[in-house]
Amino acid sequence: MTPLHRINPFVTPLPARPEDWLASLPGPVLIHLHGADPTRVRVMVTLLHGNEPSGLIATHAWLRDGRAAVENSLATDLVIILASVEAARTPPRYSHRHLPGQRDLNRCFRAPWHDAPGRLAQGILAELVALGPEAVIDLHNTSGRSPAFAVAALDDHRHRTLAGMCCDHMIVTDLRLGALMDCAETLFPTLTVECGGAEDPAAHALAGDVLRRFGGRPELFAAQPATDTLRVFRNPVRVELTPGASLSFDADGGADVTLSPDIQARNFHVSRPGDVLARLRDTREIPLSARDHRGRPVLNELFAIHDHALTPRVPLRLFMATGRADIAASDCLFYVAPGQDELP
Repeated sequence: MTPLHRINPFVTPLPARPEDWLASLPGPVLIHLHGADPTRVRVMVTLLHGNEPSGLIATHAWLRDGRAAVENSLATDLVIILASVEAARTPPRYSHRHLPGQRDLNRCFRAPWHDAPGRLAQGILAELVALGPEAVIDLHNTSGRSPAFAVAALDDHRHRTLAGMCCDHMIVTDLRLGALMDCAETLFPTLTVECGGAEDPAAHALAGDVLRRFGGRPELFAAQPATDTLRVFRNPVRVELTPGASLSFDADGGADVTLSPDIQARNFHVSRPGDVLARLRDTREIPLSARDHRGRPVLNELFAIHDHALTPRVPLRLFMATGRADIAASDCLFYVAPGQDELP
């Protein structure tokens, strides 16, 4: 039995507030909307993380236009999946990436499927395979302040065209973490779109724009985006805390790693040698790990330590830096791409 509940959002009027709609949902839901060409279908997945609400908020606002307005705007059928409903509405609302004690759903799109998030991921994959969509867009929020960007597991015409429809930057990675976008290798074009900060109204607006463009464009892959508007970054390196190490933003907290308070402001900007990204309590054994997409350790190639300060050894462009210590500790501190000093 699928863990997804099929709902018709037009049976009764939607609540005026997205949080009230969230509270009324029976759990993870699938909404199938009918467009001009029912022989084709596209899928938008969102709320894989409960603390990333822009996709939910945009979907709610759009559905409140009513069935006729919504479905008349669709070029093909569109399926919307809202995944981590329980995590999103667990108090305090929109603060839990996943339910306490459970795995991150967006790390579960490969076996094992033994637990609740694994079964939900398996159920979502089964629905996608049955639908055979033209493409899948997975809407997220960044964990910190950041411009919008896309992430793809493949760099080809289709992924670049989808990304150019959504934003100006695309990251291509060979790293496989069990995320939904990893499906792009064998199933269908799958693009992650990071809309910006979870509390940023501009991120909610962008999510709405992506939803409408994705659903309404007659042909998704008819045109290649202009090369001067889409910038592509390949295989940024994931920088992580080593197991058992502590992390803080408070210089007086006594943590093993203290991230710079301005780390979020560095997203998509170049940090250069001498810029302090973090301070380390003990430099005899560095509590950080950085491996490239092939698994090769590259921490010492990319970073230097001077007087307990972690600084770039070469110009580095940062991505996905967050101001939340819990997310940085449990997921990663940030990603970095070397050799991008020529970009603004």
